[in-house]
Order: sequence, then structure tokens, then C-alpha cells
Amino acid sequence: MNSNICIITGATDGIGKTTAVELAEKGFILGLVGRDRGKGKKVVKEISNLTGNNAIHYFNADLSLMSENKRISLEIKNKFPVIDILINNVGAAFFKKTFTEEGFETTFALNHLSYFLFTKLLLKNLNKQCSRIVNVASDAHFGAKLDFSDIQGVKSYEGYPNYKKSKLMNILFSYELADRLKNTSTTVNCLHPGFVSSKFGHNNSGLKVILLRIAQKLQAINVKDGAKTSVYLASSTDIDVISGKYFYKKKVKESSPESNDIDSRKRLWDITEKLLEDLS
Repeated sequence: MNSNICIITGATDGIGKTTAVELAEKGFILGLVGRDRGKGKKVVKEISNLTGNNAIHYFNADLSLMSENKRISLEIKNKFPVIDILINNVGAAFFKKTFTEEGFETTFALNHLSYFLFTKLLLKNLNKQCSRIVNVASDAHFGAKLDFSDIQGVKSYEGYPNYKKSKLMNILFSYELADRLKNTSTTVNCLHPGFVSSKFGHNNSGLKVILLRIAQKLQAINVKDGAKTSVYLASSTDIDVISGKYFYKKKVKESSPESNDIDSRKRLWDITEKLLEDLS
């Protein structure tokens, strides 16, 4: 029986939920974060019945709001003073420009700011002996470039290009955090799950969603295959000391040239901290 404690965001659907099932079967103690309380409780019961693992806990929060990141991180720390694994999996694409009530563009807030803030809030509670941070990114980041004068991409907003930029930010954040934690026992890695047949993008409407659904039916892999690399990075002893890498199909893959720009990752870090400081 594995006694490792793993927190997974976006854990009530898609690869997040499947990752939770796989880790529950391995005996992990799980903290699942989602934004639909009824659905979350149902998923906990479903996974417990399926795996026989009753050490599964649900935390309800809308992680696109930084206030919710702060609130739920306190709940998690009260429940789990020591955390072994953090999987930042939550993410979405918004094809129409929308803003959170805190004033951030929604894709940027959910896909980047939540990874950054949620991780920082839980960092001191990660196991000092050995712990892992796993960030779900995407090959969608290839071809994306950041405009630091318009980091949220609101001036000429396009849904999918903004999503691509957010996935580039996931990788830049992962590499910079890995470097900052290089003298600790905490590793940081990110991954591309593959093109997965999930509910990703279905929160939108219109022709783009119809085309996305068709593509998912014709070309996408199932969620079990999509979750394999997340499960691997959370549980395999093969990567105990590997940090600051991008994975696909459980192997290290080269990410884009933009994602390997050290100045960009440091600049993104500084801008993100400033945005969060101004919010508070």
C-alpha cells in the first residue's frame, strides 16, 4: 500500500480523473480539486468503489480565481500538512474573450496563474525528503510566442492561440521552478499528454467546437492513454532525481526553442509575481 499523498487539480474529468483512478489503484492518498461540488463527491465515490481505496478526499474551488487558490490551499494544508506529489492538471480553452471577476483573462488565469500561485502556496508543505511537482502542458505550445507587453493576450484575442501561449507558460514556469529548487529534494517536470478524447474545449460553442469534436473522434487517444505520462511522473522510481524536463509517452522530449529561453522564463516569473502582488 502506497502512503504517498498526491494533490490533483482538475480531477473530476478527463485525464485528471483517470490519473486519480490509476494512482488510487496504486494505493495513493488523494486530494482531488474540482469546481463542481456535486460532481466531485460523485467522482470520489466512484473511484473508491472502483479501486477499493477510501483515502480519497475532495476539495471544491474555482482555480481561475486567485482568492479561491488561497482559500483551498489552506484547506488542503490543514488536511495534509505534508504533501508528496502535486499534479497541476486543470486547464481549459476559452474561444471567446472573457475575464474573471478579479480582472484576469480567463485562459491566462486558469491555465497559468493557478499553476503558479497554487504551487507557491503549497511549496512549503511538500515533503522535504522527496517530493514531485508535475505540470500538465501540451505540444500546443510549439509555435507560440509571448508578448510581454500584453502577457494576457487581450489586445488581439484569439481563443486557441491564447491557449497555446498558456501551455508555453506552463513549461517556462516548470523549467524556472525546477532551477529554483535544484538544491532541494523536490523535482519539477512537465508533460504533453497527447491529443486526448476528453471534454476539453466543450465549454465553448460554434463551428470550432464541432470541428474539435470530430477531430477527437477521428484522431484522439483515449483518456487512459492520455493519463499514462502523468501517472508515470507521479509514481515511477525511474525519475526520482530527474527535474526540469518535458515528457511525452513517458520519455523526455525536447520542447520548443521559445520554452528554453532562460530570459523569457525569468521575465514571465517576475511579471506573474507582480500581477499577483498587485491583486493582493
